[in-house]
Amino acid sequence: MFKTKKIVAAVLSAAMVLSLAACGNKEVAPTVVANNDAASTQTVNNGDAASTQTVNNGDAASTKKLTGINIGSWWVQPYDSDDKMEDADDWVTNQDKEGDDAATLETKAFNRKVMQLKWDNVKKIEEKFGFKYYWQNLTYTGTKDSINQSIIAGTPDCELYLVDTSMGIPAQLNGLAVDLKKVLPADADIFTNQNVIKYLDLGDGKASIIARVSAEKQVEGTYPLGFNMQLIEDAGLEDPRVLWEKGEWNWDTFIDYCETLTKDTDGDGQIDQWGYCGYQAETFSELMMSNGANVAAGTKQTLDSPETIEVLQMYYDMYNTYNVCYPYDFDGTPSDSMRNQYTQGNIAFFPIAAWIAAGNKDYDYGDTVGTYLDWNTAYVRWPVGPHGDKDTNAGKNATSGEYYIIPEGVAEPEKVYEFLYDYWNWFDGDTTIRDDKKILNWWYGVTSRDSELQDANFEVMNDCGLHTTFDLWSDSGVNYNFYGLMRGEITPSQFAETYKNEVQAFLDGYFK
Repeated sequence: MFKTKKIVAAVLSAAMVLSLAACGNKEVAPTVVANNDAASTQTVNNGDAASTQTVNNGDAASTKKLTGINIGSWWVQPYDSDDKMEDADDWVTNQDKEGDDAATLETKAFNRKVMQLKWDNVKKIEEKFGFKYYWQNLTYTGTKDSINQSIIAGTPDCELYLVDTSMGIPAQLNGLAVDLKKVLPADADIFTNQNVIKYLDLGDGKASIIARVSAEKQVEGTYPLGFNMQLIEDAGLEDPRVLWEKGEWNWDTFIDYCETLTKDTDGDGQIDQWGYCGYQAETFSELMMSNGANVAAGTKQTLDSPETIEVLQMYYDMYNTYNVCYPYDFDGTPSDSMRNQYTQGNIAFFPIAAWIAAGNKDYDYGDTVGTYLDWNTAYVRWPVGPHGDKDTNAGKNATSGEYYIIPEGVAEPEKVYEFLYDYWNWFDGDTTIRDDKKILNWWYGVTSRDSELQDANFEVMNDCGLHTTFDLWSDSGVNYNFYGLMRGEITPSQFAETYKNEVQAFLDGYFK
């Protein structure tokens, strides 16, 4: 399960909105609903005139039967009962073409094999369960409305919902999502091997927010520390990855490296090489995880905790005390400029992600620009802070991503779980197919032109994903004055005092 800080469950609000937001675009699989009122009957219409059913809600009908699966989402995904293989864009683009080299032909053949397994799995699921399943595009707002209205009303629109944490966490804490610990055996995959499904552990003892397991899902959303190998070697410094393995890669050593690598290389009296450059959000988030700190990981804010104050002090010192950071782009578009400055070859350390390297075409993955960096980028875990721990430090914040919930009130929730397990287990338990390097080739290829370095960088991203935390600091809507810290205009204590009440107000609303 994900490693997270504990969260105290909030009390379900007494205000219940009873209007429904029905599933929209595809044929709707009928759901039979029953309750414990022996004297009543009701007619349930699931959006299709042919699916209208009269249901007895007495004790004799207290066992609800699942007759189909609708997955509520804000985009439609492939491989459901409406799709046809020959219509899929990926199937068309992976056909062999004249001029394809041997490696391309091998990759296309493998991709077709994978897609065929997924198409075959659709029919296997339909035959096993005796019903069809459909993705329903509810839009983002429509998905939230459907969760907050139809589930509370006791008649969920869909049997599954694709959610982000802003939808899933309140649903779990307010009892709107099925706790799978109550309906599944203890030896289910989600509680044991987690080869196919895992859950987001909020520390309240429930398993309601579930996620698909794969190497790709694990490495996405990770921001390891990248470094310019040429600058490290030219300075005669030991590889930071070696220091990490020896347990010697910490904040003090990192600052020593940054001071050594911040220099005037051409003798004109101006610094032109810098120890560090990064966008403010990644810098703060990664420093916090490296020190075992958080801001909004539970119902109480911890912006003013000793661990987080240490992070704010480190942030302040990097720019003002040690002066090892490339001048920040306060007046431009730092989300671009500060993320991309490393490509000029004058930055030793920088937050990196596969999508950043791919966007900059660092190593010309796909042979589209014909140029690439003339030095190698290596990835390493962030240095360990004074309150951090090499073995337990998180490397990924799980506040974003693709999660699912099974709504309370759905028929046969254990069967819905079984369906989802089968849907995701198109590889029939053989994870070497799911996680084959040919499927993940992009994640390797964008990080380097050297195959050994590609493998090493992927493993660092994978290790970051293995160590996941949960902190809503960036989702709070608080306009943190990181510029003031970087300019030396406010102290860490002033920063914490300024924003802690705003963070707490956000948490109070979020968990209600």
